[in-house]
Amino acid sequence: MHQLEENNRGFTTLEVIVVLCIVGILSAISFPKILDWNKARAVQSDVLKAFNVFDNINSQVQRGLYAFVQVYIVYEEADTGNTLTVTSRGITADTLGDKIISGTFRNASERCSKDIDDWDHDGTTSNRPEVSTVVLDNLQTTLADKDEEGVCFSKDGRWYSTTDGLDGENSLELYGTGGLCDNHLFPKDEFDERRGPQCEYRIIWSRFGNIKVEKWAEVKGGWVTQ
Repeated sequence: MHQLEENNRGFTTLEVIVVLCIVGILSAISFPKILDWNKARAVQSDVLKAFNVFDNINSQVQRGLYAFVQVYIVYEEADTGNTLTVTSRGITADTLGDKIISGTFRNASERCSKDIDDWDHDGTTSNRPEVSTVVLDNLQTTLADKDEEGVCFSKDGRWYSTTDGLDGENSLELYGTGGLCDNHLFPKDEFDERRGPQCEYRIIWSRFGNIKVEKWAEVKGGWVTQ
C-alpha cells in the first residue's frame, strides 16, 4: 500500500513549470504562422467574393437575362484601412436596343462610363439576386486611391469596353492587406523575389466574358488558375 501511494504522488511543481514552458515556446513559434494563415484565408475569401461578382453577372448575360452588363470597381485608401467595392449592373435587350438607336452607345468610352446611372438593375440599389455589390477590406490593388473603373460585357463580345483606367487591360490584380503583403505593390520586374505567393491574385477576363481567378505561385514562377 505504501508503494502504491508513492507511485501516485502526482506532478511536482518543477515538472509543471517545465511543461508550461514547453507549451509557451511552442505557442510562440506557431502563433505567427497561424496569424499569417488566417490573414491569407481572409484575403482568399475576399478575392473569391470579387470573382463571384464578375462570374455571376456574366452568367446572366449568357442566360439572356441582360444584354449588356458592367462590373464597377471603386478603390479607396484610408488610414483606417483600404476598401475595394465591386458592383454589378445590367440592362435588358430592350434598353440596349434603345441605346443603340440613340447613337451614343456606339462610343466605347461612353457606353461603359462610370457616370451612367440608367441601368435597369444596379447592385447598389437593387435587391435582385442577379446583381450585387461587395465591400472588401482585406485587399489592395494597383488602382490609384479613389479610382473608379468599369469593365463591360455583352454576350457576343461586340459591346465589350472598359473605362480609361482599364483600357488595354484584361485583369485586376489583388493583394492582401494587414501586414501580409503591404510591401508588394511594385512593378513585377522589381519585386519578383519579394512576392507574397499566399496572397497575390488576379481576376482575368476576355471580351467574351470568360472569367478566371489566378494565384501567383512562386515555385512555378507564374500564375496558376484557382
